[in-house]
Amino acid sequence: MYDPVHVPWGRPSRRRIWVMVVLVVASLIAIAVTVVRTMPRHPPVEPLTLDELALMIPDAHQTQLVAAIVRAQIANAKATPKPSATAAPAVCLAPNPPHRWDSTQRDNATTIVQVGLALGISERGLVVALATAMQESQLYNLGHLGANNDHDSLGLFQQRPSMGWGSEAQLTDPVYSATAFYLALQRVSGWESMQVTVAAQRVQRSKFPNAYAKWETDATSLSKQILCNETAGRPASSA
Repeated sequence: MYDPVHVPWGRPSRRRIWVMVVLVVASLIAIAVTVVRTMPRHPPVEPLTLDELALMIPDAHQTQLVAAIVRAQIANAKATPKPSATAAPAVCLAPNPPHRWDSTQRDNATTIVQVGLALGISERGLVVALATAMQESQLYNLGHLGANNDHDSLGLFQQRPSMGWGSEAQLTDPVYSATAFYLALQRVSGWESMQVTVAAQRVQRSKFPNAYAKWETDATSLSKQILCNETAGRPASSA
């Protein structure tokens, strides 16, 4: 029999070790690059140019004309006789919002909803508008706050005269400011299918784009309560 042949394995040289290390690192980088490239990506929202912003913000004169029509429709709806008190009112299921809203805040929320109804805005649009006003002003019709004011922002939606939204008097008029918001919202392509906070942000262009999300539940509940009242239903619950 032949004795097995023992092949002497020499110790790898330092150069060979470095070559192996470089090959391993290169392989890992190639794998990482492949994984990153194949991951699903959401295209970033590109900042709007000044021209694009101008197209989104409704003309103040146009908004004033629409607001006048809306105001007349709201007044006409208030003047319309309600169903007879002798008739059994329909019970409208409206959950309580998580936060408590005082009478002033509720009155402003009602105006926002009434304007939306006059403009034929969907219930989802009402929620977007309420969530926006909750974040921007806590549903208070804010005038100029002096040193605490954010630039020249005013009113329920903190709209800015310098950005073309309207005059100080117009923007502190709840009917006008809500009309301006809805007109701008309708110019956002596909807003109906967007998340509430995304749709709101496309109008407001806030430094805090996700801040509106936390108000969606409140806005949904409060809008349902107001709709119950507007349709002469009786809310099953109220805050």
